[in-house]
Amino acid sequence: MSKTSVHSNSSKKENNKPTNKALKEKQPIKNQTFNKKAKPLIEEKPDPIDAVHKIAEASARHYGFVPFAGLSVQKEDIVKAKGFKIGTKRINKDEIINSLRFENFLEEYVSVTRAYVNKEMSDLVQPPMICHSGPLHGNSHFNKDKNKDHIFSMHILGNAKSIADAMIIETAYVILKDHVDKGELLIEINSLGDKDCFTKFAKEYSLYFKKNISELATPCRHAFKKDLMSTVSCDHDECLAIQDAAPKPISYLTEEYREHFREVLEYIESLNLPYIINHSLIGSGLYAGGTVFQITAFTIKGRQDKKEILAIGERYNSVSKKAWGKKDVPAIGAHLMIEADPARKVPKVIAVEDIKFYFIHLGYDAKLKSLSIMEMLRVAKIPVHQALSRDKITSQIAAAEKLAVPYILILGQKEAIENSVTVRHMNTRVQETVRVQDLIDYLQKLL
Repeated sequence: MSKTSVHSNSSKKENNKPTNKALKEKQPIKNQTFNKKAKPLIEEKPDPIDAVHKIAEASARHYGFVPFAGLSVQKEDIVKAKGFKIGTKRINKDEIINSLRFENFLEEYVSVTRAYVNKEMSDLVQPPMICHSGPLHGNSHFNKDKNKDHIFSMHILGNAKSIADAMIIETAYVILKDHVDKGELLIEINSLGDKDCFTKFAKEYSLYFKKNISELATPCRHAFKKDLMSTVSCDHDECLAIQDAAPKPISYLTEEYREHFREVLEYIESLNLPYIINHSLIGSGLYAGGTVFQITAFTIKGRQDKKEILAIGERYNSVSKKAWGKKDVPAIGAHLMIEADPARKVPKVIAVEDIKFYFIHLGYDAKLKSLSIMEMLRVAKIPVHQALSRDKITSQIAAAEKLAVPYILILGQKEAIENSVTVRHMNTRVQETVRVQDLIDYLQKLL
C-alpha cells in the first residue's frame, strides 16, 4: 500500500483552501499509511491444488494451465443446474469401475462460467486455461467426508478452436500416462454437435429403438420407457447387437462441427495417441456441445476385462447462456481421477520470470506439429511459454516481448515441412534453424 500525505500549500484563493482545523482532521495518524484509492485488504486464497495433485499440476502448467483459486459451487449454481435437461446414467451388464459421471459436474460448469462472465479471470492470460483440485466445495453430487476420490480438473474458456480440445485431451493423457499405473490407456471420443444436431440424433435414435424394443434386454426395456436415451451406453449382449445399426451422433453434425471434429482427430493422430470413436459416448447430452471424450484403462481380472474410466471431458459451450443469460461461452472441461503416490518426487514449479523460451507457431500445419514439440519439451523438462490458441504472429510476438524472454522458438509453414524450428535470440536478433531432432540438445545449452 503506497504512502501519501496531505500538505498545506499557500494559495491566493482562500475559499479553495481547507481550514487548518479541517487539515488536522484529515491528517493521517502517525506511523500509518493513508491512501483513499487503496482497496481493502483481501484475504489470501488457499492453494486450489491438493498435495496429491502437485505432480499433475506441473504437467498441466507446461501446457499453459494455471491454478485458479476461489471456485466453489454456490446455492445459485445448484438452482441453475436443476434447470438443465441432462443425459442419462449408463446401464451395464458387468461391473464397470466408474467414479466419474458427466452429470456430476454440471454444477461445477455453472460455477466456472459464472466466474468467467463476472470477469474474475480477467487477470489471466486470455483465453484462460485453469486447473484446480476437486470436487469443488458445494458440489451436491459429492460428500467429501465420505468420498475419498481425488479429482483433478482443467478448463479452457473462451476458445472455440479445435486446438483447445486437443490440448486438454493431450494434457489429461500425459498426466495419466506418467502418474497412474492402470494398464493400457485409450482415448474414447465422439462429437455431438450443437443442441440442434443432438436433438435430431436423439429423435432418430429413439424411433429406431422403439421399433426394436422387443429385442432389448428386460431391464433396458423398462429403462427405455422412462428415458429414451437410456440404451445409448448399455452393454448387454442383446442391446449391443441392435446398437451396431443404430443412428450415430456424428451422422447429424453440421459441416462446421464435422470439420472441427476432423481437426481434433488430426491433432490426436499427430501425437500418436491411441483412440477410438465411441458412438455411444454422449456425455451429458443436451447441454454439451461438440467434443466429448473419456480416457479408460483396461486390465484383465480373472477371465474378464475390466474397464476403468480415469478421465472424462466435454465441451459445455451452452451452459453460460442458459445459466446466466449471457451469450454462449466456448468452454471445455476435463476431470481426472488421480491417487496419491508418495514415492514420486514433486517437481519444482518454475517461476514465470525464469522461463527462457516462448513457442510461436504460424499456420495450421505448424499448429498440428506444435503439440508434439510441446510434449517433447515437457519430457526434457524444458519449460516454455506458448499461445497455441492464437493465430496472429503479431499477438504472439507481443506476448513474448511482454514476458521479456531471451529466446523465441518459431515453427512456421516452412519449418513444419522441413521438420525444423527457428530459434531467435532476442538480444541480438540472430536466428538459427535447428532440426527438431536436435532441438533439445540445442536448448539445453541455452539454459
